[in-house]
Amino acid sequence: MPAFALVDCNNFFVSCERAFRPDLENRPVIVLSNNDGCVISRSEEAKSLGVGMGVPFFEIRPLVAEHKIVFISANHELYVDMSRRVANVLTRHAPVVENYSIDESFLTFPDDDGLYERARAARAEIRKWTGLPVSIGLAPTKALAKLGSDKAKKNGGVLSLLDAALRERILDETPVTDIWGIAKRSALRLAPHGIRTAGEFMRARDSLILSVLGIGGLRLAHELRGTSCLNLVAAPPERQSITVSRSFGAPVHSLAALQSALAVFAARAAERARRHGLRAGEVNVHLGRREGDRQLYDGDSIRVPPTCDTPSLIKTAKALAEKIYVEGRAYKKAGIVLSGLERADVSQAEFFDDGQTERSQRLSGAVDRINASIGSGALRYGGETASKGWGSRCETQSPCWTTRWEDLKAVRAAM
Repeated sequence: MPAFALVDCNNFFVSCERAFRPDLENRPVIVLSNNDGCVISRSEEAKSLGVGMGVPFFEIRPLVAEHKIVFISANHELYVDMSRRVANVLTRHAPVVENYSIDESFLTFPDDDGLYERARAARAEIRKWTGLPVSIGLAPTKALAKLGSDKAKKNGGVLSLLDAALRERILDETPVTDIWGIAKRSALRLAPHGIRTAGEFMRARDSLILSVLGIGGLRLAHELRGTSCLNLVAAPPERQSITVSRSFGAPVHSLAALQSALAVFAARAAERARRHGLRAGEVNVHLGRREGDRQLYDGDSIRVPPTCDTPSLIKTAKALAEKIYVEGRAYKKAGIVLSGLERADVSQAEFFDDGQTERSQRLSGAVDRINASIGSGALRYGGETASKGWGSRCETQSPCWTTRWEDLKAVRAAM
């Protein structure tokens, strides 16, 4: 029977920053969300100081000042590229890899006696080629591999739960809320039945688990018992929609600034659609604003001939923005959603198409290739006019060290 592994990049966003800034090692570091709103990644040093995940930044400013915590604005372009680099390393170590999230990947190995050494070799190679520390859990099921990777962070980086006796001991020591797939609400429903640890959950009667948590809970219990119920997903499911949205660093009042933002969002959405071989048959634009404590949205949508053409999507987004814009309102957010997606390679051509679609596809493909080679945004369409009126607040964002030539880090050899 094959064994599963979960590779988890430790404190991923912080680790990406440390890979290029050794001066951050052993210091408390946090990474902030869009507009520097809240904490989305913490170093172990920051965790020990009591910095919580998701806490608003303004609430911890005194703590940051007191302990000289380094705070960095999120740089998702860097993080996505580093995630791809980790995935490339993993493909050299396992026949099947499921990229579960930006910082986690499931793998499957043939069952043999050298799995622990193979996992340690993969961990060492990731560290060598990316500079990122990872934790790896080995187990007969995905749920146990997830638990193993969590425990491995304080157990040398690699933990094997292939041994049944060790699994049972660790499950008995683990609160049920620490199990992948069991939220606090589910734990509250289990508590009246005397189930407070993962071990107690694993040993509970199937009929009880089924009545409390349904079939999903029962599958999870079987996973913890060592029976695999969750297969690896080598290919992601077909997308139902593509969304690009952003909160603004300051309220936006002008239609021109909103259209500029939506043009950039439309270009990014079109590039994603092409990357996945898709075309969109419907475009939705929304503008977010606040009235007192309420978050309100103005929006509209329109059906279009299936397309992933950047200029046409920019034109559509701008037209929708003009339609829903209300002068005098202070907009805090905008976004575009592409839906009605279909495969581009099976889409039916328009009857009166004069060849413009094919020319546009070749142009878009060339733009995508150049941006992928030189750096995101190296080439832009005319509709993506530069504007300082809608940008996000990111005062401490790091350079894009791996994706932009101008941001390549200079290294000098020690003499």
